[in-house]
Amino acid sequence: MNLQRPAWFRVRITVLHLHYAGVLLLCVTNLVLLTRVVLTWNRVRAGDAAQLQQHEANYRAVMLKTKPLRGLDKKIDIAKLAQSTLYKDRFPQNYSPVAAELGALAAKNNVLLSRVQYAQGKPDEGLYEVRMDASLSGDYAPIVRFINGLERDKIFFVIDSLGLSGQQSGMVNLRMRLTTYLRVEDTAPLKSAAREKP
Repeated sequence: MNLQRPAWFRVRITVLHLHYAGVLLLCVTNLVLLTRVVLTWNRVRAGDAAQLQQHEANYRAVMLKTKPLRGLDKKIDIAKLAQSTLYKDRFPQNYSPVAAELGALAAKNNVLLSRVQYAQGKPDEGLYEVRMDASLSGDYAPIVRFINGLERDKIFFVIDSLGLSGQQSGMVNLRMRLTTYLRVEDTAPLKSAAREKP
């Protein structure tokens, strides 16, 4: 029994045909790999864009938080200068300007200021706290002007309490507690300089 193959089936496979098949297989493989690389690249770029946006948002948040800290050294120097000016302008070094200012305000407003007692605290931050207890007598309107003058005075006064202690024929008697501060005198360099002199 001799079976013959049809004529179209009799194809000779040559080395050239094998090369064509190998090149075709390589082209298909390259096309598949190229498609996968493009899809992966797109995914990475999309992820990078989201991550980049997240980093930018974090950067902006950090910049906003650190904005008040920029130039902090200059701000500290300005604050120290302002503190020094405030201390020199509003806090005397001894009791006499305090007593003189209280007396001048009382005389200006026709208020009788009596029995002023002073109590000095310990030094803190370059200042002594001075608590005062005083009695006031006068008409209502002058006392109000006196209190207003204390609050607006160049010397720093804090009114802690006011208490009515009596009233007679239009005159009001008050007990007032207030606080002020005295600068701590820096006498250490003067004492050391005096010791150095023969």
